[in-house]
Formats: sequence, structure tokens, C-alpha cells
Amino acid sequence: MKLRHIPAFAFTAMLMFAACNPGASKNAAGQADNSGEVKEEQKADSAANEFKISFTMADIDGKQVNVTDEFAKHEITVVDFWASWCGPCRHEMPNLVRTYNTYKDKGLGIVGVSLDEDKEQWTNAVKEMGMAWTQLSDLQGWHNSAAQMYGIQAIPFTIIVDKNGRVLDAGLRGEALETFISNKLGQ
Repeated sequence: MKLRHIPAFAFTAMLMFAACNPGASKNAAGQADNSGEVKEEQKADSAANEFKISFTMADIDGKQVNVTDEFAKHEITVVDFWASWCGPCRHEMPNLVRTYNTYKDKGLGIVGVSLDEDKEQWTNAVKEMGMAWTQLSDLQGWHNSAAQMYGIQAIPFTIIVDKNGRVLDAGLRGEALETFISNKLGQ
């Protein structure tokens, strides 16, 4: 599915395979119950406006980074919303690291947007998991300004953009994300 034109409200409807969300309750085993997940068939697509991603946030060293500058460096960029405390995010990260290492020299960029509140936990997770791409956070947890701006209600969640920040697709993970990137950047 290609999402060339999507309104801002559609991001809320695009949350598929969601794992960690602020309203998730715990089941008897202490695991998140994500019964509020939105199914793929509920995704929205509209030709009304071309939707672009653009925001500025501090990187891991405290330097302000405008994501449009990052997007311009690559053919496509994955904006990955995640957090160090999110088990499904950590489970997905080896797939993302492998995909990045395979395609970084072919035009792939990644911008991680952490929904952490604790800088030490965030920076330790980045190092532990070998995330060698730009990492951003305002350390506001679920109140992260970019997550709020784009209606992110569950993580991990990806938005794939072109070098101009135009949304190409969203909500892809694992094999689906790697296949999309492979199709865009070639083998």
C-alpha cells in the first residue's frame, strides 16, 4: 500500500501491529493488552493533500536537528518512533539494524524518535542495540512533540519518507519494512 497523500488525522487510523501504548492495560501475566489496536483495513488514504513530515528536536548530544536536513541526505528515510522501555520496540530493533546496515550505502537513512523520559536509559539502549543513526528525543515520553504532532499512539511505529519529507508509507515493520525498502532502493 502506498500512502502518497494522507491527512494528519490518518496517522491515528494507521496504527497497526501496535505494541506499547499509553492506554494499554496489563493482563494477568503483566504483559500489555493492546485490545485497542487499529487493524490494517482501517487505514486511511486521501488524495486531498500531500502530507510531509517536518520537525526539529534535540539529538542524543543535545544538538537541535531539523529532520528535513536529515531527509535530504538520503533517498528514503525511516522515522522510527520507539522507546528503550518498550519490549516490542527492542524486539524489532535487530531487524531495523540489519535493514539499515544492508541499505545505508544505497540511500537509506533512519531517524529514531525516542519516547523515553530518562536520558541515561535512552542513550544506553541506543548503544546496546547498535543504533548507528540519528537519534532524537525531547525526553517527554508519550508527550513527545513529534509523536503528538503526528498522532502516534502506539510504538514501535515507522513513517517512511522521501528526501523531501513526503510520506511514502507508514506502520511497516520487520519483513514488510525490508521489502518496501528493497523495492525502493533495489538489491
